[in-house]
Amino acid sequence: MNKKLEVLQHLSSSSLLHPGRKYVMELLDYFQHNGPNGTHLCLVLPVMLSDGREMTVRGQPRDAAYIKNLSAEIILGLDFLHESNVIHCDLQLANILFSLAASSDLDIQLQQPEFCPVKWLEGIAVDESAPKYLLPSQRFRGALDKEEISSLVVKIGDLGGGKSILNPVREQPITPRAFRAPELIRRENWDASIDIWCLGCLIFEFATNESLFTLNTFGVTIEDVNEEHKSLINDRIGNDGRDCGVFLDYLEQQLPSTFGEQDIQPFAAFLRSMLQTNPRQRISTAQLLRHSWLVEGLRSDTLSSEISRTINKDVGPLEHSTSFLPQKPEVVP
Repeated sequence: MNKKLEVLQHLSSSSLLHPGRKYVMELLDYFQHNGPNGTHLCLVLPVMLSDGREMTVRGQPRDAAYIKNLSAEIILGLDFLHESNVIHCDLQLANILFSLAASSDLDIQLQQPEFCPVKWLEGIAVDESAPKYLLPSQRFRGALDKEEISSLVVKIGDLGGGKSILNPVREQPITPRAFRAPELIRRENWDASIDIWCLGCLIFEFATNESLFTLNTFGVTIEDVNEEHKSLINDRIGNDGRDCGVFLDYLEQQLPSTFGEQDIQPFAAFLRSMLQTNPRQRISTAQLLRHSWLVEGLRSDTLSSEISRTINKDVGPLEHSTSFLPQKPEVVP
């Protein structure tokens, strides 16, 4: 939690006037709470109603326009992070958060809180450090499934695994196995381009409601999982990054019929620009914002303007500390 606070404070102190800032979770406040199990750091963040994993679990089909707008917002947010010298390291469905643009509708989308007292089974000693009650999530499952993308607020969340671009010495990141770039599988040096590989996997999953690389990890050694992962990458992407035909065929099989046939081939090229096995050949966030599939036919003047400002570097200078240094939080009893 302290690491997450450090990264959030680092971003909050940024003077960068970047349009992508609004697509990254911001810190509203923080404090420490003294409870029965010690002192806990509490972060105050915007209310979000759903996440990418929840939005894809029921297989709701989405067309190219939806995926195009969603991709643009996530890429703008990631560009802000990279321009702020932050590598996210943990881009995955659960860390793309959604809410409604009309804040007045939030109460309608939340269930009434229900306190569930903790009951101890007969013969088990009561642990005084355990909570006295549990509070289940107030979110309605599937509440945002059929919302238009224009009515949603999208933010990149969970920055606790973030690393500084300026620090050349980095341990292995916490990236989920199925989202790990080839250089992470091989335990080689890595940089911000691992976020681009994750982004390709992420957008594929939003478009198809299926994981690009489904790995069997139960009762299997890490070495065997890595070998399976490398084999899947070779089968679906190709080792040299040049054979788009195999990937195009696979993508076409996975996309819903509502996606739009005319968009399939350019969308495949868009994804393949991120899913390059050689990290030096992976496209950057700034280049992604110029990609023809993304910018042609974008149905949002606001997004088009934000993309234009970003690629023209109309975002102001970066004038904040490049280190993640926490401040002393207030203690609330």
